[in-house]
Amino acid sequence: MTPWLRRGGRGRLADGSLLVWSVAEGARGRRWRAATTRGGILALGLLLEVGTDGRPKRLELTSPAGLLTLHPEPDLRSAHGNVVATDGVRHLALPFSPEHAFAVGDDPILTAVALHRLAEEVGVGEERDIPVVAIDPDLAVAEAVRRIVRQSASTWQVGEGRATRFLELDGRGIPTAIPSGREWPLEAD
Repeated sequence: MTPWLRRGGRGRLADGSLLVWSVAEGARGRRWRAATTRGGILALGLLLEVGTDGRPKRLELTSPAGLLTLHPEPDLRSAHGNVVATDGVRHLALPFSPEHAFAVGDDPILTAVALHRLAEEVGVGEERDIPVVAIDPDLAVAEAVRRIVRQSASTWQVGEGRATRFLELDGRGIPTAIPSGREWPLEAD
């Protein structure tokens, strides 16, 4: 049996933000945690639970705009949750499917999770439009479609036009090639 993935790391994103992340794998799947800071101030806190099938099970976000919780229903036909902000609670209900992913701007963790799940389905040179639940920094939620193109075994193109960016993943599904990137084991020796 392959040991479970239990790693933490950091890196600098294209906009200069610092990303700190961890992933802990267990019998029910993976739990990703991440925090993005700009100038020492939290811009986004993330918790994503992913099932053993690679699909998202629960997303929690913390931003200056409030707190978001969103989870697909067991039948994967809809997703529900809420946003708690200083002006109250906004309930969320939207269509979902087994192909859906979550997307928050250029966050590499959510993108890496989606691409890692698709790695066995999308060959090098192939492209696909994937449905996403797109969440902006103000925690507004919308349905969207994101174009992906697999450039090589490890490199993916995400988006089109000015929104195009590239993400490299290793075989474990961890984003690599993030400037100033470091990675450590979560477990003590």
